[in-house]
Amino acid sequence: MATRFADRAFLSLNGAYLQDVLTFSSRRNFNSRPVKGMTQDGFNSGFVEGNTDIEIDLTIPVENQLARPKIESIDYENNSVALNIVIGADQYVATNLYRRTCEDTAPGVGEEAKGVFALGALGWKDSIGNSALFDTNLSLAATG
Repeated sequence: MATRFADRAFLSLNGAYLQDVLTFSSRRNFNSRPVKGMTQDGFNSGFVEGNTDIEIDLTIPVENQLARPKIESIDYENNSVALNIVIGADQYVATNLYRRTCEDTAPGVGEEAKGVFALGALGWKDSIGNSALFDTNLSLAATG
């Protein structure tokens, strides 16, 4: 039996499903860096993490004779806006969204017009809380 992989993501913005999303990507930069120290083995002594930067990009096609979702018109300052993301069995919630950029493109005659949105988020939650590789509460503390 062949393994089937997730071939799409399902997105909803505060409960409203986003239809016909062409592309979706999320980047979480943990701003980690090594801590240099005078260690006997010559390796760095550890690392520190800064604030996490969360960037979300969406591309939505514009249907003929219909308006695209006006994601940039949401009042992000006065409302708590969240994006629910389902990819396979994984479910994530990007919380406290804010807008970064919005672009409407019409590449050429006969090509699909698109709305391209770049959002930021202040929080990222794993709704499932587990992984196929390891538990999210993984501890490598020595026993003995």
